[in-house]
Amino acid sequence: MKDISDLSGQLFETYATAASKKVSGSIHLEQLLDGMLTLPPHAAQRVGPDFSWSADPLDDANWRFQYHTLLWLDNLREYSSEIDSELGIALYERVLKDWIEKNSVDTPESDYAWFDMAVGVRAIVLIQALTVFGPADWLVNSLVVHGEHLADAANYEGKGNHSLHQDMGLIVVAQFLERNDWLELATQRILSMFKQAIDDQGVSREGSIDYQYRNYRWYEEAARRLKAAGVALPVAIESVLDRMPTFMAHATSPSTHYALIGDTLLHRAPIVSGTPTEWVKNKSNAPEERVALYEAGYLFARSSWDTWHETPATSYLTLRFGPGRSTAVHGHEDAGSITFDAHGERLLCDSGLYAYEAGAERLFFRGRSSHNVVDVPGRAYYPSAESPMIAHRISEDHVMATVQVRGLKGIVWHRTLLHSLKRGYILVDDRISGAEDSPTLQRWQLPPGAVTEANPAAGTCSVRTDRGNTMLFTALGNNPRVNLAYGQTEPMSGWRSDDYRNMYETPEITFELRGPSVRFSTLIQTTSSTDLNWIVCSAVERTSKLLRLSMAGHGWAEDVSLSSEGYTVTPTSSIQTA
Repeated sequence: MKDISDLSGQLFETYATAASKKVSGSIHLEQLLDGMLTLPPHAAQRVGPDFSWSADPLDDANWRFQYHTLLWLDNLREYSSEIDSELGIALYERVLKDWIEKNSVDTPESDYAWFDMAVGVRAIVLIQALTVFGPADWLVNSLVVHGEHLADAANYEGKGNHSLHQDMGLIVVAQFLERNDWLELATQRILSMFKQAIDDQGVSREGSIDYQYRNYRWYEEAARRLKAAGVALPVAIESVLDRMPTFMAHATSPSTHYALIGDTLLHRAPIVSGTPTEWVKNKSNAPEERVALYEAGYLFARSSWDTWHETPATSYLTLRFGPGRSTAVHGHEDAGSITFDAHGERLLCDSGLYAYEAGAERLFFRGRSSHNVVDVPGRAYYPSAESPMIAHRISEDHVMATVQVRGLKGIVWHRTLLHSLKRGYILVDDRISGAEDSPTLQRWQLPPGAVTEANPAAGTCSVRTDRGNTMLFTALGNNPRVNLAYGQTEPMSGWRSDDYRNMYETPEITFELRGPSVRFSTLIQTTSSTDLNWIVCSAVERTSKLLRLSMAGHGWAEDVSLSSEGYTVTPTSSIQTA
């Protein structure tokens, strides 16, 4: 085996260790000496002084997972060594030995003791323990057991970040024990998995903005560990890694937060030094294009690269399409969903993560009814269904796209949108067939505290937000029924989650039509002004292939023709005057 000094290139702070340090080292030590433990984002829980390995105070899988990674114990080692705390090191040794003694592979005290990713993370925690105890027999023997478990194909799925963490643990154990066969195995697994996990455009296939960043950090870590173990990384993989931050830049709203897509929490977008993600501090770092289309199923469009701090009116739209959730483990059933931010506020909102555990809340936040989509309640949704973008047109002033969605059983839905980057409006034309006599809903998720007012005669619904912004939804060509839900529980609707396991009531409006084939043509406008000088629509005409209308605002007018294949916008002389 190697000396621990030969593994110095493996002993660095990782994304996982940094994320586990949400309380200071001094508080962490004080809590543990008192039998308390904080595993972010969860509140402190009493698990000591015995530290039972079957503990599950919150009945929460994420808590159990973190508990058995022992990252929290490694944080104790790091801080106690830094301040030379004999009490801290004694507790560290007692608890570490206790875990090893009471959690054999055959008779563990928890279902998460030998859970895939937990084993890989914990293996590196045990390597760190060598800096305190040296190659003690009890520690080396446990590292051998961990290496054997990580190398066993029966314990390895070969996809997702869980398998990647298994391989990173195997790399470090293999280097320490001088097991070249394990190192070669981990290398081949990572290279194979990388091609499945990240596409050629540098986009994670997990269906989540948060997991784009996490996969970037994790694969950067894997590359660093391979290099430290003497393995050269293929140039093709390094070039794909270099593309990942550009996606993250496009996935960042003018608010400087990530777009809340898939299993993503609301937080400021992390900055990766020397990459386009630095645009939030300096626009000169921004990508050249304001509109980006990614084959993994993301369309991003913004009016400028100004943040809201610079220009509150800056707008930002997203559209989801592409692979189904069955191949995107942290994705949602959000095919066709739109989000829209403008005037310093999220106006058309996504659901957020809430939690990973199965249950009614998880099904809701991941499901159709919490997104800005067309839905037929009661129809099963096929997570394997792909939703291709069948047409798109991008110009300096306009973004047009059509997505075909077949995920709902028996339903074919085409969503065509036209967004004016200059005028700010969104024109949505939804065509749905197969619903028979079931109600078909066009769902819109609104900001918390927003007040709605429907005008059935005019076919409009206005929305006034707490921040003083106003939205106007105008039905074109028909007058669907307008429904409002706010914190409804049976069935769930009108909820949002920004933080883990926290949800709050928000308004949802739905437009409802019935029939075997229905069509929603909706114009969405927003303003921060109290004057409410809305765009006026006239000469609305809907044919089987086209939506035509004339639009006029203050100082401009244009005729618009929109189909599933393209659009035309022609300036006219019919201009509104004040």
